Amino acid sequence: MAAKKRKRKLNIKKLLILILFLYLTFSFGYYIYNKPIKNIIISGNVLVKDTEIIEAAQIKNYPSIYSITNKKIKQNIKKMPLIEDATVKKDLKFRLKIDVKERLIVFLNCNSNKLMLSNGTEIDNNKKYEGIPTLINYTPQDILKAFTISLGKLDRGIISLISEIEYSPKQSAEGITIDERSFTLYMNDGNTVITNPEKCNNLSKYREIYASLKDRKGTLNLDSGNYENFVFIPY
Repeated sequence: MAAKKRKRKLNIKKLLILILFLYLTFSFGYYIYNKPIKNIIISGNVLVKDTEIIEAAQIKNYPSIYSITNKKIKQNIKKMPLIEDATVKKDLKFRLKIDVKERLIVFLNCNSNKLMLSNGTEIDNNKKYEGIPTLINYTPQDILKAFTISLGKLDRGIISLISEIEYSPKQSAEGITIDERSFTLYMNDGNTVITNPEKCNNLSKYREIYASLKDRKGTLNLDSGNYENFVFIPY
């Protein structure tokens, strides 16, 4: 004779506990997802204002911290001409941390009235920025871009020591051009520096060179060799 199958009774208590657990889990997840950004902490910016970064990131209304991804925020910020890169992080305190790396404004090109950036691009001159060197004459586009990128690899402090820049192809005594990529830099301290895109890196040691001159003024030829073998011609 076949054994009777016993029907399992529904455990109402366990079912209610499961429903309550699922409800609480969903409610907590919904709360977390919709929790707005509590604080926005921005670092690394000098030229670009916090408010400009927040607006570009599309978070000025402090939306839900998880409704917009770190990747999307980074993409939005990097559309700004002066921003080279950005790192975006969120923490458990609902704070959004944005660390940016800015491009340098290398100089003002008087010929076009544009600001030249360290990646070789240019932006409109809105006259917001001070202490920027000025390129005072026309420069062929390919040489201009190479020089801008090379000079833009220096730190902001070195660039701030330059007052004016003149494109000045170097010629021999016979009037033959021997370096069509030569530039003359007029420094704020009264010295003059000769360089080119290939040797701009020598300027990174300018403070050391200046100290070695012992207050003498003149022209520094930094367009060949390394910074230790420079030629100095006193005024």
